[in-house]
Amino acid sequence: MQMSDIIRHAIEIGERKGWITFDELNALCPGSTVEPEDIELLMEALSDAGIRLEEE
Repeated sequence: MQMSDIIRHAIEIGERKGWITFDELNALCPGSTVEPEDIELLMEALSDAGIRLEEE
């Protein structure tokens, strides 16, 4: 999955609840293809959308 698709899906999930969990993000992100820069982009997009990252 492209990073833009991961970000879009993460925002869709987060908009429904106002937050997204680490487990939900891990399910969206294939571990071997996610670079630190990608994580920064994802976190920035979630922050810009007003979506919190929650443990559970």
